[in-house]
Amino acid sequence: MTDDTRPTTPLDPVLDGTWEPGTSGADSRAETPVTELIPPAAPLPRPRVRWGAIIWGLVLAGIAAGTLWIVLDPALRDDVSEWWFALTPAGMLLAALVAVGGLLLIAGIAGLARRASRSR
Repeated sequence: MTDDTRPTTPLDPVLDGTWEPGTSGADSRAETPVTELIPPAAPLPRPRVRWGAIIWGLVLAGIAAGTLWIVLDPALRDDVSEWWFALTPAGMLLAALVAVGGLLLIAGIAGLARRASRSR
């Protein structure tokens, strides 16, 4: 535990009352306009296109549209549920491998698009 009976020392000499104009570097800045303190900046480069975000957004939008299409059509919903319940364990493994492969393919395409945009 700390002893709260000792006074604290302010870090800022202005708040402490010990600062006098002309004694430190802070006083020269106080009289200089802010526009002179900031160096002129070079023109900003054009923002990069985030191809990964665009590609993944399109993929997720496509998955959402396909899911919505299946959910809104009762006959199609029944057909899909019958197909899923009729899958064997090997069929489920194959479906999982195809899904993982598709995700890796999309990640590779997004990486290629990113590399192409960096080289420009």
